[in-house]
Amino acid sequence: MSIKASFSNVANVLLDWDDVHDEDFCSWRGVLCGNFSISVVALNLSNLNLGGEISPAIGDLKNLATLDLQGNKLTGQVPDEIGNCISLIYLDLSDNLLYGDIPFSISKLKQLELLNLKNNQLSGPIPSTLTQIPNLKTLRSGSKPAHW
Repeated sequence: MSIKASFSNVANVLLDWDDVHDEDFCSWRGVLCGNFSISVVALNLSNLNLGGEISPAIGDLKNLATLDLQGNKLTGQVPDEIGNCISLIYLDLSDNLLYGDIPFSISKLKQLELLNLKNNQLSGPIPSTLTQIPNLKTLRSGSKPAHW
């Protein structure tokens, strides 16, 4: 619930994300759980007009393979705790209003294949440590993708 609490404009979008349905979070909008576990493996809240910030609690989702928050109005910095999502393969935070530096903690995401940060207000250099992510195939930080 702390992830929802960090978002705004959720009144009509994340109605089922409530304490009453807390035990059945796998049926919540945008949440996908694993076949053999009740852990969240995908969170797709793209293009829902969400505001607010990305909660540091996102780092508690250790089995998260996909995080798609693109096309919202999210502000603030990308939390360092995102580096705790060690199963992430697909991370799309594009088309938001995020600012600040790209956190070095993203370099801990050794399974990551796609990192899309384009069309935000991020500043500073792209961390050179991102080249240490062995599976990273696509990095989009500006208007053109970088492939390696």
